[in-house]
Amino acid sequence: MKLKLLFLTIVGSVAIANAQYTVRDINGNQLNNGEVLEFGVYGYGTAANYVFFVTNDNPTDVIYTRIEFVSAVNATGEFFELCYALQCYTNLAVGFTVPDAPQVFPIAVGETTGEGNHFLNADPGNGTDILEYVFAFHQYEADGVTEIGTPLTFTYRYNPNVLGVNENSKVNLTIQSTVVSNELVLNVNEPVSMKVYDLQGRVVKQARFETGLQTVNMSDLSSQIYILQFSNERGATQTTKIVVQ
Repeated sequence: MKLKLLFLTIVGSVAIANAQYTVRDINGNQLNNGEVLEFGVYGYGTAANYVFFVTNDNPTDVIYTRIEFVSAVNATGEFFELCYALQCYTNLAVGFTVPDAPQVFPIAVGETTGEGNHFLNADPGNGTDILEYVFAFHQYEADGVTEIGTPLTFTYRYNPNVLGVNENSKVNLTIQSTVVSNELVLNVNEPVSMKVYDLQGRVVKQARFETGLQTVNMSDLSSQIYILQFSNERGATQTTKIVVQ
């Protein structure tokens, strides 16, 4: 009997020591510690958007959570978007947390976070090298300082080679310059749609083009970086970053 009680005590201590939440994607698949999520696309409006939900598994208490941007390879986080705790953030820096430390995001007993939380890479990189972003989910006491259990760490990977490159996966157009003052100039060789996103993920301009030389008035936009997303009738997408001066 003593051995049994000792065993139960140890199990109980481990349960308390471990984090008390589960992270799942929109299809219900659980995110595991050390997992690598690989995407062959990037940008807004694509399958690069990893939507997630966090569930409180503690049967009696509120849990307090925070997400950390741990590290990056071949990327800076400048064109990565993280939405959590009712806020969306871009232009991330390594060490950034949501919410800002020591703040924490509470999840009530038996509750699951609502829609709107996601990880999204909008950086095309150089078209060859793999981009990796490492994030960690943390659980704390209410003070936001005392950590509970081991963080759930995973890697978000953009691999431009994962799906292979062929003509059907490309949008047939070129941009004369990615540094723009008043007009964006495009050489369009097939019907395409264009959306312009700011770094908060908001659509600030959109248009539809047939073929030929096209110009887009950009003088009404403030001076900053924008993401252009083009799509053709075959379903291919192309995302490019530009600077409006």
